[in-house]
Amino acid sequence: MTVFRAYDVRGVYGTELTEDLVRRVGQSFGSFAGGGGVALGRDTRISGPSLQKAFLEGLLGTGCSVYSYGVIPIAVISFITSRQGLKAAAYISASHNPPEYNGVRFRTGDGYGLLYKQSTIMKFYKEGGFIQGQGRLKEGPAQAAIDDYGQYVNELLHFDRRLKVVLDMGNGSACSMDSFYRNLGLDCRVINGEMDGLFSGRGPAPNEKSLQPACQEVLRTGSDFGVGFDPDADRGMIIDDLGRVLPPEKVAIIIARRRYKAGDTIISGFDCSMMLERELEKDGIHVIRERVGDVFVANRVKNEGAVLGVERSGHFFLPEFQYSDDPFAMSLVLAEIISRGEKLSVLADEIPDYPYLQKSIRIEGDPSAAMQRLKEALSAMEPNTLDGLKITTETCSVLIRPSNTEPIIRLYIETSRDDMAELEEHYLELIRKAVKP
Repeated sequence: MTVFRAYDVRGVYGTELTEDLVRRVGQSFGSFAGGGGVALGRDTRISGPSLQKAFLEGLLGTGCSVYSYGVIPIAVISFITSRQGLKAAAYISASHNPPEYNGVRFRTGDGYGLLYKQSTIMKFYKEGGFIQGQGRLKEGPAQAAIDDYGQYVNELLHFDRRLKVVLDMGNGSACSMDSFYRNLGLDCRVINGEMDGLFSGRGPAPNEKSLQPACQEVLRTGSDFGVGFDPDADRGMIIDDLGRVLPPEKVAIIIARRRYKAGDTIISGFDCSMMLERELEKDGIHVIRERVGDVFVANRVKNEGAVLGVERSGHFFLPEFQYSDDPFAMSLVLAEIISRGEKLSVLADEIPDYPYLQKSIRIEGDPSAAMQRLKEALSAMEPNTLDGLKITTETCSVLIRPSNTEPIIRLYIETSRDDMAELEEHYLELIRKAVKP
């Protein structure tokens, strides 16, 4: 499978993703940037330093002025890029993928995800003709950038009381952010706070299973809430005071109801729960669906003038802070709401739950043929094809789509009736037939 994915470059290090390939990506990115100023960072993966060096070699050869921050959350790189008026930013990471993966992610000058395939980056990569120049390198201290961001968000927030929070840093770039929270007045308990490119504490993906130790820590310490981050710290999963991992949709509803107003717009990933529409439309808040992928949602948030964006995987976009996905801003806005005296668990329980199932079916090769067969099999139900195939009825929602980052087809089912097992069996069988006709 190609490493040039829907919105970033990503693959297994040493086989799919090599230093030579990443060096050429650096040349292509630098040529796109026209020799201007760019920011560069990475997460804690073991292959990060070698790939960053190769990318930097290509980038400097195009005459760019590079502000290199080493290990730093991508949300902070995004903020600094916008704050300093840079042309763009790049980040060495494979996000939530296992440690053997790595990649390159891109940000616009405004700090949000760059749709690199719609830029000249791929043209330069395929055709060459790179801009030539003698670039300049400036090592930027990551902590100074984090402190700058802390001062910025402090002006936008007010806490009525001091809160206890558990921070599960996931051994990734968020490990440098405990002082950020403490300086804002939060009483923090940190777990998995040591940088480790193998993510040996709980693995790279923050989810209900991997965050159980953090859930127990919330209960043990009587904390108000907890947050779990992924390696590049663009995702944040919230744990309430009862030690439950909350669906991102519930978090978005809580924030929207207490921070925004009727007439505002929220952008939702295509795979998000139908609870968003069913709940927020009561408040006059408009929900627009966008295809799955943080870059797509980020661009839609900006283009629609939305007040909030959310993905089921834990990406949150609050443009009043910055256009990038930013779990730190999200968690602090939630802290501000909780500090007024309401328990997060009470706020969460005001929102009805809908049974939700997600399955992954690993495939060999290109999924397009299987998806076409599925489209034909489901044609009578007139599926929405914005991103895969989505069937919506009064009682259920079913989405089948290929992953943007892995060789799998995902199945998402949500229902308000007691028929989950029946729906799961039916649609899994359809997928199996389509994968192996």
